Amino acid sequence: MLIAGKLFSQDTLPDFTLVESGDRVVISWTNPYQNQLVQLNIQRSYDSIRNFSTIYSATSPELPQNGFTSTIPPTNRIFYRIFYVLQGGSYFFTKAKRASGISTSNAGGGGAVNSRDINSKSLSTVIPFDKRVITIKIRDTVYAQLSINAFRNFRDSILYKTRDTLYAINDSLVGLRPHVGRELWRASNYIYVNKDGYIYIALPHIADKKYSIKFFEDNGSSLFEIRNVKESPLILEKANFVHSGWFLFELYEDNKLKEKNRIYLPKDF
Repeated sequence: MLIAGKLFSQDTLPDFTLVESGDRVVISWTNPYQNQLVQLNIQRSYDSIRNFSTIYSATSPELPQNGFTSTIPPTNRIFYRIFYVLQGGSYFFTKAKRASGISTSNAGGGGAVNSRDINSKSLSTVIPFDKRVITIKIRDTVYAQLSINAFRNFRDSILYKTRDTLYAINDSLVGLRPHVGRELWRASNYIYVNKDGYIYIALPHIADKKYSIKFFEDNGSSLFEIRNVKESPLILEKANFVHSGWFLFELYEDNKLKEKNRIYLPKDF
Protein backbone atom coordinates (compact mmCIF):
# COMPACT_ATOMS: atom_id res chain seq x y z
CA MET A 1 0.00 0.00 0.00
CA LEU A 2 1.29 3.44 -0.91
CA ILE A 3 1.38 5.77 2.10
CA ALA A 4 1.55 9.53 1.46
CA GLY A 5 0.55 12.74 3.18
CA LYS A 6 -2.03 12.12 5.90
CA LEU A 7 -2.92 8.54 5.01
CA PHE A 8 -3.34 6.28 8.03
CA SER A 9 -3.87 2.59 8.68
CA GLN A 10 -5.31 0.62 11.56
CA ASP A 11 -3.15 -0.41 14.48
CA THR A 12 -3.08 -4.10 15.35
CA LEU A 13 -4.69 -5.50 18.49
CA PRO A 14 -3.94 -5.13 21.38
CA ASP A 15 -3.59 -1.60 20.03
CA PHE A 16 -6.17 0.33 17.99
CA THR A 17 -6.44 3.56 15.99
CA LEU A 18 -8.55 6.52 17.14
CA VAL A 19 -9.11 9.37 14.69
CA GLU A 20 -11.32 12.40 15.33
CA SER A 21 -13.24 14.15 12.56
CA GLY A 22 -15.46 17.02 13.64
CA ASP A 23 -17.93 15.72 16.21
CA ARG A 24 -17.20 12.08 15.38
CA VAL A 25 -14.50 9.62 16.36
CA VAL A 26 -13.45 6.65 14.22
CA ILE A 27 -12.12 3.62 16.09
CA SER A 28 -10.49 0.97 13.90
CA TRP A 29 -8.28 -2.06 14.36
CA THR A 30 -6.53 -4.97 12.66
CA ASN A 31 -7.26 -8.48 13.95
CA PRO A 32 -4.12 -10.69 14.09
CA TYR A 33 -6.00 -13.60 15.69
CA GLN A 34 -8.23 -14.43 12.68
CA ASN A 35 -11.06 -16.83 13.69
CA GLN A 36 -9.63 -17.15 17.20
CA LEU A 37 -11.21 -13.77 18.00
CA VAL A 38 -14.77 -14.58 19.13
CA GLN A 39 -15.93 -11.35 20.78
CA LEU A 40 -14.98 -7.67 20.54
CA ASN A 41 -16.60 -4.72 22.30
CA ILE A 42 -15.79 -1.01 22.12
CA GLN A 43 -16.13 0.66 25.52
CA ARG A 44 -16.35 4.30 26.55
CA SER A 45 -15.77 6.12 29.84
CA TYR A 46 -15.50 9.66 31.19
CA ASP A 47 -12.34 8.75 33.08
CA SER A 48 -9.45 6.52 32.05
CA ILE A 49 -9.65 3.97 34.88
CA ARG A 50 -13.22 2.84 35.61
CA ASN A 51 -16.88 3.22 34.66
CA PHE A 52 -16.41 1.90 31.11
CA SER A 53 -19.58 0.87 29.30
CA THR A 54 -19.96 -0.99 26.00
CA ILE A 55 -21.20 1.15 23.10
CA TYR A 56 -20.64 -1.35 20.27
CA SER A 57 -20.34 -5.13 19.92
CA ALA A 58 -18.87 -6.43 16.65
CA THR A 59 -21.18 -8.96 15.00
CA SER A 60 -18.28 -10.36 12.95
CA PRO A 61 -15.23 -10.04 15.23
CA GLU A 62 -13.19 -12.42 13.05
CA LEU A 63 -12.89 -9.86 10.20
CA PRO A 64 -9.22 -8.99 9.51
CA GLN A 65 -9.96 -5.25 9.60
CA ASN A 66 -12.91 -3.40 11.07
CA GLY A 67 -13.97 -0.08 12.51
CA PHE A 68 -16.73 1.86 14.22
CA THR A 69 -17.82 5.49 14.06
CA SER A 70 -19.34 7.24 17.08
CA THR A 71 -20.52 10.74 17.89
CA ILE A 72 -18.33 12.35 20.55
CA PRO A 73 -20.31 13.68 23.55
CA PRO A 74 -19.72 17.39 24.31
CA THR A 75 -16.92 16.96 26.87
CA ASN A 76 -13.14 17.13 26.76
CA ARG A 77 -12.74 14.05 28.99
CA ILE A 78 -13.79 10.89 27.17
CA PHE A 79 -11.83 7.67 26.77
CA TYR A 80 -12.21 4.62 24.54
CA ARG A 81 -10.84 1.10 24.85
CA ILE A 82 -11.46 -2.33 23.28
CA PHE A 83 -12.38 -5.48 25.20
CA TYR A 84 -11.90 -8.73 23.28
CA VAL A 85 -12.15 -12.47 23.90
CA LEU A 86 -10.26 -15.34 22.24
CA GLN A 87 -11.30 -18.95 21.84
CA GLY A 88 -10.71 -20.75 25.11
CA GLY A 89 -11.96 -17.83 27.20
CA SER A 90 -8.87 -15.60 27.43
CA TYR A 91 -9.90 -11.94 27.47
CA PHE A 92 -8.01 -8.67 27.17
CA PHE A 93 -8.48 -4.90 27.53
CA THR A 94 -6.52 -2.47 25.38
CA LYS A 95 -5.06 0.67 26.88
CA ALA A 96 -7.57 3.54 26.94
CA LYS A 97 -7.21 6.40 24.45
CA ARG A 98 -8.61 9.88 24.92
CA ALA A 99 -10.76 11.88 22.49
CA SER A 100 -10.91 15.64 22.87
CA GLY A 101 -14.64 15.93 22.22
CA ILE A 102 -14.06 19.36 20.66
CA SER A 103 -15.49 19.84 17.16
CA THR A 104 -13.17 21.40 14.60
CA SER A 105 -14.22 23.19 11.42
CA ASN A 106 -12.43 22.79 8.12
CA ALA A 107 -9.62 25.27 7.68
CA GLY A 108 -9.59 27.38 4.56
CA GLY A 109 -12.57 27.93 2.41
CA GLY A 110 -13.32 26.12 -0.81
CA GLY A 111 -17.09 26.12 -0.74
CA ALA A 112 -19.55 24.27 1.43
CA VAL A 113 -18.71 20.83 2.78
CA ASN A 114 -21.16 18.09 1.79
CA SER A 115 -22.26 16.52 5.09
CA ARG A 116 -22.86 13.20 3.32
CA ASP A 117 -19.33 13.03 1.87
CA ILE A 118 -16.34 11.19 3.33
CA ASN A 119 -14.30 14.44 3.63
CA SER A 120 -11.06 12.44 3.53
CA LYS A 121 -8.09 13.75 1.53
CA SER A 122 -6.59 10.26 1.37
CA LEU A 123 -9.65 9.05 -0.54
CA SER A 124 -10.30 12.09 -2.72
CA THR A 125 -6.76 13.16 -3.70
CA VAL A 126 -5.31 11.58 -6.85
CA ILE A 127 -1.95 9.90 -6.08
CA PRO A 128 0.15 8.55 -8.99
CA PHE A 129 0.36 4.74 -9.14
CA ASP A 130 -2.11 4.36 -6.29
CA LYS A 131 -3.03 0.64 -6.23
CA ARG A 132 -5.38 0.66 -3.24
CA VAL A 133 -8.54 -1.42 -3.17
CA ILE A 134 -11.31 0.34 -1.25
CA THR A 135 -13.70 -1.82 0.77
CA ILE A 136 -17.21 -0.40 1.23
CA LYS A 137 -19.27 -1.67 4.15
CA ILE A 138 -22.85 -1.27 5.29
CA ARG A 139 -22.52 -1.82 9.03
CA ASP A 140 -20.64 -5.16 9.31
CA THR A 141 -21.42 -6.37 5.77
CA VAL A 142 -19.01 -5.88 2.86
CA TYR A 143 -21.01 -4.12 0.13
CA ALA A 144 -18.31 -3.77 -2.55
CA GLN A 145 -14.55 -3.69 -3.17
CA LEU A 146 -13.35 -1.22 -5.80
CA SER A 147 -10.08 0.14 -7.11
CA ILE A 148 -9.38 3.67 -5.92
CA ASN A 149 -10.30 5.10 -9.34
CA ALA A 150 -13.56 3.13 -9.52
CA PHE A 151 -14.34 4.21 -5.96
CA ARG A 152 -14.19 7.90 -6.93
CA ASN A 153 -16.84 7.28 -9.60
CA PHE A 154 -18.91 5.35 -7.06
CA ARG A 155 -18.57 8.24 -4.58
CA ASP A 156 -19.86 10.75 -7.13
CA SER A 157 -22.84 8.52 -7.91
CA ILE A 158 -23.72 8.21 -4.22
CA LEU A 159 -23.47 11.97 -3.60
CA TYR A 160 -25.33 13.18 -6.68
CA LYS A 161 -27.83 10.38 -7.38
CA THR A 162 -28.83 9.20 -3.87
CA ARG A 163 -29.37 10.56 -0.36
CA ASP A 164 -27.03 8.00 1.21
CA THR A 165 -24.03 9.00 3.35
CA LEU A 166 -20.37 7.96 3.04
CA TYR A 167 -17.90 8.08 5.94
CA ALA A 168 -14.21 7.15 6.05
CA ILE A 169 -13.09 4.52 8.57
CA ASN A 170 -9.49 4.54 7.34
CA ASP A 171 -7.59 5.04 4.08
CA SER A 172 -8.97 1.83 2.49
CA LEU A 173 -12.25 1.23 4.35
CA VAL A 174 -15.42 3.30 3.84
CA GLY A 175 -18.82 3.02 5.47
CA LEU A 176 -22.06 3.52 3.53
CA ARG A 177 -25.14 4.59 5.50
CA PRO A 178 -28.31 4.19 3.39
CA HIS A 179 -30.85 6.96 3.66
CA VAL A 180 -34.06 5.96 5.43
CA GLY A 181 -37.08 7.97 4.33
CA ARG A 182 -39.23 8.36 7.40
CA GLU A 183 -42.18 9.51 5.39
CA LEU A 184 -42.40 6.00 3.91
CA TRP A 185 -42.39 4.21 7.26
CA ARG A 186 -44.92 1.45 7.78
CA ALA A 187 -45.10 -0.54 11.01
CA SER A 188 -43.82 -4.11 10.90
CA ASN A 189 -46.18 -7.07 11.20
CA TYR A 190 -43.49 -9.00 13.07
CA ILE A 191 -41.77 -6.55 15.45
CA TYR A 192 -43.67 -3.61 16.90
CA VAL A 193 -44.49 -1.73 20.10
CA ASN A 194 -47.73 -2.97 21.66
CA LYS A 195 -50.34 -0.89 23.49
CA ASP A 196 -48.47 -1.33 26.80
CA GLY A 197 -45.27 0.09 25.31
CA TYR A 198 -43.36 -3.21 25.15
CA ILE A 199 -41.52 -4.53 22.09
CA TYR A 200 -43.63 -7.40 20.79
CA ILE A 201 -42.12 -10.00 18.46
CA ALA A 202 -44.46 -12.40 16.62
CA LEU A 203 -42.78 -14.70 14.10
CA PRO A 204 -44.50 -17.38 11.97
CA HIS A 205 -43.47 -21.06 11.98
CA ILE A 206 -40.97 -20.51 14.81
CA ALA A 207 -40.37 -24.25 15.23
CA ASP A 208 -39.36 -24.72 11.58
CA LYS A 209 -37.40 -21.53 10.96
CA LYS A 210 -34.21 -19.99 12.30
CA TYR A 211 -34.75 -16.34 13.17
CA SER A 212 -32.28 -13.69 14.32
CA ILE A 213 -32.78 -9.97 14.94
CA LYS A 214 -30.29 -7.09 14.98
CA PHE A 215 -31.24 -3.80 16.65
CA PHE A 216 -29.52 -0.48 15.91
CA GLU A 217 -29.64 3.11 17.11
CA ASP A 218 -31.33 5.56 14.71
CA ASN A 219 -27.87 6.64 13.47
CA GLY A 220 -27.06 3.06 12.43
CA SER A 221 -24.74 2.13 15.32
CA SER A 222 -25.20 -1.39 16.68
CA LEU A 223 -27.31 -1.79 19.84
CA PHE A 224 -27.71 -5.55 20.41
CA GLU A 225 -28.55 -8.80 18.62
CA ILE A 226 -30.74 -11.81 19.31
CA ARG A 227 -28.98 -14.56 17.40
CA ASN A 228 -31.52 -17.35 17.77
CA VAL A 229 -35.14 -16.51 18.56
CA LYS A 230 -36.60 -19.68 20.03
CA GLU A 231 -40.10 -18.60 21.03
CA SER A 232 -42.97 -16.58 19.60
CA PRO A 233 -44.55 -14.39 20.71
CA LEU A 234 -41.61 -12.82 22.54
CA ILE A 235 -41.78 -9.60 24.59
CA LEU A 236 -38.65 -7.47 25.13
CA GLU A 237 -38.26 -5.20 28.11
CA LYS A 238 -38.00 -1.51 27.23
CA ALA A 239 -34.89 -1.23 29.42
CA ASN A 240 -32.94 -3.06 26.68
CA PHE A 241 -33.21 0.10 24.57
CA VAL A 242 -31.82 2.54 27.18
CA HIS A 243 -33.77 5.57 25.93
CA SER A 244 -36.87 6.57 23.97
CA GLY A 245 -36.95 7.37 20.26
CA TRP A 246 -36.47 5.57 16.95
CA PHE A 247 -34.57 2.27 16.65
CA LEU A 248 -33.75 0.32 13.50
CA PHE A 249 -33.89 -3.46 13.18
CA GLU A 250 -33.07 -6.22 10.72
CA LEU A 251 -35.00 -9.49 10.86
CA TYR A 252 -33.34 -12.58 9.36
CA GLU A 253 -35.09 -15.85 8.49
CA ASP A 254 -32.81 -18.85 7.83
CA ASN A 255 -29.87 -16.42 7.53
CA LYS A 256 -31.64 -14.36 4.83
CA LEU A 257 -32.82 -10.81 5.39
CA LYS A 258 -36.60 -10.90 5.78
CA GLU A 259 -37.30 -7.30 6.82
CA LYS A 260 -35.57 -4.00 7.58
CA ASN A 261 -37.71 -1.59 9.53
CA ARG A 262 -37.87 0.53 12.66
CA ILE A 263 -39.78 0.90 15.90
CA TYR A 264 -40.51 3.95 18.02
CA LEU A 265 -40.46 3.97 21.83
CA PRO A 266 -42.39 6.96 23.24
CA LYS A 267 -40.89 9.36 25.77
CA ASP A 268 -42.92 8.06 28.70
CA PHE A 269 -40.88 4.86 28.67
